[in-house]
Amino acid sequence: MNIVEPLFNTHTHLRELLDVMQELIALAIKGGADALLPMPNTAEGLRTREQVLQYIRQAQSLIPAGQTLHFIPTLMITEETTEDEIRRCAGAGINDCKVYPRDRTTKSHNGVRDYASLISKVKTCGEVGMNVHLHPEHPWLLIGNRDAEYFFLSIAEMFLRATNAVLIWEHGTDARCIPAWKEMAKSNRFFLTLTAHHLAWNEDQVYGDVRNTCKPPFKTEQDRAGLIQLVQEDLGWVMAGGDDAPHPDDAKHVHSGQCACGAYTAPFLLQLYAHALDPLTQSDAGRRIFGNFTSCNARKFYNRPPVPPSRLLTRQEFVIPDYYQVGPWKVEPAGAGRQILYSIQG
Repeated sequence: MNIVEPLFNTHTHLRELLDVMQELIALAIKGGADALLPMPNTAEGLRTREQVLQYIRQAQSLIPAGQTLHFIPTLMITEETTEDEIRRCAGAGINDCKVYPRDRTTKSHNGVRDYASLISKVKTCGEVGMNVHLHPEHPWLLIGNRDAEYFFLSIAEMFLRATNAVLIWEHGTDARCIPAWKEMAKSNRFFLTLTAHHLAWNEDQVYGDVRNTCKPPFKTEQDRAGLIQLVQEDLGWVMAGGDDAPHPDDAKHVHSGQCACGAYTAPFLLQLYAHALDPLTQSDAGRRIFGNFTSCNARKFYNRPPVPPSRLLTRQEFVIPDYYQVGPWKVEPAGAGRQILYSIQG
């Protein structure tokens, strides 16, 4: 048995329908989280101060009675975002923003094609202390999905060199990027999040299962092993971020067009991190590294106070359910039917 810190999930999706959002919040708490950064890629994007604040107010109103949950409000930045709007948001306590590449992922039709045009906006983010989260896939669609993350390195380096902003490279998957990540981290303005599903499984293990179709896509066993090694190095700039993205089953199982991208893991997210990083849980030093990655590094980043361990992980097999009922949605999670090594209580 291991009593561990609650999960600080720096990348979650709460969607928009209130009954869906309410269930997603409850399931995120069930999965071990006490802090969430909801993504702003709603149907039209949270692109103004008022939209972000209203969304967070809605989320706060849906926290189950007796539970504590902290939200990080986040703005979507596009080519149309003004520097004045960035300053308005920062003045209202919105200290994070997200940039999406156009048409590379779910609801990214308002995303960015010309990243050079964002330099002045990212400079403003640096001036007002707004963290810039990046969906790191190159916007040029002639670059295939497998290589889109690797080819994004030059864009991230451009922002790091041309601005003073803090950058968060989200859901890293491609181990070819690790040397560049380490080099950029020397700036003390570069941070990385890693998902549980990309740490737990490789592309061969999930091949053919539409429930595991996500962006960025799963990579090789060599990539997965490289990411696990990175976590084991106990680097303060590497944090957990679930990218737990639910879709109704009729959006995943389609007979024409393309299925919705997203790996839903929130109800068992802390368990899945423990499963992927199982060797760490076997020693006191390893458990400290696990806690830093899943909780403490993000709390330090966001100037949140440390919290005592309160989630009981037991090394007892857990079978991922075939589906979760999320309001009117039937959501089939990534890894449905698979056994993982850990269960959770508390």
